[in-house]
Amino acid sequence: MYVCFMAFVMTGYNITVHQGFSADIIKVTWLSFPPTFIVAFTLEYFIVGKHGMKLVFRLHKHHHTPFQKRAITALVFVAGMATLMSLCFSISAVGFSKELPLTWCSNLAINAVFAYPLIVFVAGPLVGFVFRKIFPEGSIVDL
Repeated sequence: MYVCFMAFVMTGYNITVHQGFSADIIKVTWLSFPPTFIVAFTLEYFIVGKHGMKLVFRLHKHHHTPFQKRAITALVFVAGMATLMSLCFSISAVGFSKELPLTWCSNLAINAVFAYPLIVFVAGPLVGFVFRKIFPEGSIVDL
């Protein structure tokens, strides 16, 4: 659910940043979302999720509050996903040219600054709320 939400919102954000705000922004975002989601899910599942959780468990301490743990987890995942997604879409924009490093750094900066507060203050609470409505505590049981 996180990947789906973040991919959709970040797609709209990037389109707005690079093309400007227009009445067609929702349509363009919706049409751009499927390939973005596929790339984001693949990177999350195979790279960032596996390695990120190992790092998260090393960074979490017993004295951290639930909010601090969520903020640390978000930092690790945003760092990985923003870096990789910015690279993927910088390559799609300029190819493997001499402009790639500058385009990547620029995209990474604008994406990370938006993605971190989005996941900590919006996606985390919203996805958590929806998840708990679908799967109330105690409803998921190992067999």
